[in-house]
Amino acid sequence: MAVRLSDSWLDELRSKVSIVDVVSEYVSLNQKGTNFWGLCPFHGEKTASFKVDQDTQLFYCFGCHKGGNVIHFVMEIERMEFMQAVRLLADRAHMSLPEEGVYVNSVSREKRQRMYEANLAAAKFYHSHIWSAAGERQLEYLHSRGLDDRDIRKFGLGAAPSEWDALLKTLEAAGFERDILVQAGLAVSKNNKCFDMFRERVIFPIIDAQGNVLGFGGRALGDANPKYLNTPDTPVFNKRKGLYAMNFIKRERPLKRVVLVEGYMDVVSLRKYGVTGVVATLGTALTNEQANLLKRTADEVWLAYDGDAAGQKAILRGLDLLDAAGAKSRVIVFPDGQDPDDFIRQSGLDGFDGLTKLDPMVYRMDSACAGLDLTSEENRAECAKVCCNILKKVRSPVELEMYVERLSIKTGFSREALMREIGTAAVEPIKPVKRTAVAKKERFTNCEMAQRTLLALLAAKLIDRDVVAREDFDDEVYKAVAAKLLSGKSPADAIDELDGENRQLAAGAVSAQILPEQTRALGVAEDCLNTIRRFRAEREIEELTGRLRDAGVEERRDILRRIEQLNKC
Repeated sequence: MAVRLSDSWLDELRSKVSIVDVVSEYVSLNQKGTNFWGLCPFHGEKTASFKVDQDTQLFYCFGCHKGGNVIHFVMEIERMEFMQAVRLLADRAHMSLPEEGVYVNSVSREKRQRMYEANLAAAKFYHSHIWSAAGERQLEYLHSRGLDDRDIRKFGLGAAPSEWDALLKTLEAAGFERDILVQAGLAVSKNNKCFDMFRERVIFPIIDAQGNVLGFGGRALGDANPKYLNTPDTPVFNKRKGLYAMNFIKRERPLKRVVLVEGYMDVVSLRKYGVTGVVATLGTALTNEQANLLKRTADEVWLAYDGDAAGQKAILRGLDLLDAAGAKSRVIVFPDGQDPDDFIRQSGLDGFDGLTKLDPMVYRMDSACAGLDLTSEENRAECAKVCCNILKKVRSPVELEMYVERLSIKTGFSREALMREIGTAAVEPIKPVKRTAVAKKERFTNCEMAQRTLLALLAAKLIDRDVVAREDFDDEVYKAVAAKLLSGKSPADAIDELDGENRQLAAGAVSAQILPEQTRALGVAEDCLNTIRRFRAEREIEELTGRLRDAGVEERRDILRRIEQLNKC
């Protein structure tokens, strides 16, 4: 169900949530005057250049230039989409979304909160049970997989009792309604009977980035089926949209890469040995929603699936989904068909770091030719044809050159023949270009600086709204922000609808590092307006001068008269 958010509702949300309080949960801030400063969470730095303005309710980094209001901060830090960030902040402010105050699946915020509480109580129940005599079998299983008690506590692992209704009775006695337990997937109601969803299993709690227990994965012991059982989809849990171990990701950001595995034990084992950024799908193959979440989580995704045939097939499908999501990816190749859990316990962190991380196209080509005896001319031709068909999807000439060179070495066919097979005209080999590093730095003309200063003065309410007009701004982004500020909108609202780069540009403008005192602000504004007028005059003079050569006598006289007027500006 679509949710319509009015400007007034968003204004109310931002007014109820202090950006300083929210940012402080992620960044250590120090107050200097009315502003707060800290080390930017979005790029590495040693000197604090990250500013949070309590008055304007905006953040801005003078190093990487990220900026925006509290919603944008949550979107950036949690790698969320707009509505996800709004829902998180709305829960924090105890506000219901519009449209009859309902959330997804027509479940009220209060009922969703009750389900989170029930899941948390269940997680505590399962975890305490694993330390009891009745949980000895599950505890022995985890120890046999190389985990110690500290690992079990770190991941909140637990044990489900063998009784049919042990959890149900415990939570009902604690005051939880039966229908809440059924809706949360903790209990099953069937044939007028109600019983626990999980029985005699090792329990893996599934926790989101905000610390909410969404559901559980349960591994059976022995030959019981199904081997893995997961919480069904509920109003607070959707196995297509989340990932296991996202609660650890929050403390590891910013991440250059995230490692995606298939199983919960793979996550636990890799993390135990020091691999960071590891997550897993929730009992399903990778979905479009998870691919988009991974793209927001890190710059690159490393697929670390089992080395068996099923795992390799899943990798190919996963690569296609990540490509569709616009996510950069790599494939980790485990030797001898091993899975991540087996490999890390045998080879440790150094072994993992030394594994090959293949480019997606290289992996696709290697997979297509796997099992072919390339000493045979027929097999080499088949390998070349299949790989050329794969390479038809490559759009970059530089990348295509690299892949074709590799395929030529592998199959023995010439680069020109492979290019013809691909259907692309052969081009000359591309020579490496020597590049020089250019520091990323914002540069503005005097006129742009004058417009940015005017926006900062307006945002800080150091000048009255009748001092400047929308027409004083040339840049369309500045003009749009100025129009909102002049209409009485707050700075946080004025930049709300801008996209990434434009939002950073505007946030940097209204977050000026040094502003004049109130008594000097009007003079500064007048200087800025004069700079803008002079810039426009010079631009018009340049245009008019270009027309002089082809102008007739009358037009030439008018042009010279106009240039004289402009020179007096």
